[in-house]
Amino acid sequence: MIIGIDLGGTNLRIGAVTSDGQLQASAVTGSQAIAGARDPAGELCGIIADYVEKNRIQDIEAISIGVPSSVEADKETVICTTNIRNRAGEPVFCHMNLAEKIREHFHVPAFVNNDVKNILLHDIAANHLEDQKIVAGIYIGTGVGASIMIDGRLLEGKDGAELDLGHMPYFGGDASCSCGKKGCCECYASGWRLRKIQEEFYPDTAIGELFTRHREEAPMKEFIRACAHVYAVVATIFNPDTIVVGGGVPEMADFPREVFEREVNACTGRDVMTYGFDYVYSQKHAGKGVIGAALFARMQMESA
Repeated sequence: MIIGIDLGGTNLRIGAVTSDGQLQASAVTGSQAIAGARDPAGELCGIIADYVEKNRIQDIEAISIGVPSSVEADKETVICTTNIRNRAGEPVFCHMNLAEKIREHFHVPAFVNNDVKNILLHDIAANHLEDQKIVAGIYIGTGVGASIMIDGRLLEGKDGAELDLGHMPYFGGDASCSCGKKGCCECYASGWRLRKIQEEFYPDTAIGELFTRHREEAPMKEFIRACAHVYAVVATIFNPDTIVVGGGVPEMADFPREVFEREVNACTGRDVMTYGFDYVYSQKHAGKGVIGAALFARMQMESA
């Protein structure tokens, strides 16, 4: 078994994953216990230990965790989890070698990876895309995350901070972003922005019904165009075989896939569109980040 963990700003999901990628004994707990702890890494180790004991997990090969932030090239050190903060408003994991702390506690190999990269690994396996040259995954949830697989390897920047699409400048944008900059694409294409649209234009509509009830109206059409712009930029740069579309926003009820794809195609560079690319939609599966974390650990161990 590999223990896989998907650590989000709201929830932590954990599970035991078999060698053939099957998830067993999945569990979920709130992330605030970690955010509010004096020793967040120690609290995380305690959660893992309780899970292992309650589920009587034996023969643990490794522990692998996906975090909602960039991870240094060592695949151990979290750069900064900006959406998991303590009561003082400070990120609880900032330039911290989290894998080392887990390894010292459990005496098994430990790995840390960006959560979106792990989800892309799951989606590639689930959709049998392993043999494709380039697969691009873009996930629009609260923010925007992306990962690229090239010839079977995840694209890695010099320091592990590549593809921070959520904070790519949106041309002409001047909205203030939570990161301190202005005009980031998350201000225009994200679940955060969708919530703002709901509050401003549709206060009597539940956010989960926005596409069902209002997808033909101007604010929602503009939102779809903003989302499509992000995908078109990546498609133009990478000329992929397939783009994986995922995250809480595209997985909402009645998300207008055909309209979205037309907008992406219209904005993508002509040379790329001479050949085109396939669209694959990430399926709703609460455990895909957990399975992806285990897949990443197995890849790391096999390549060592």
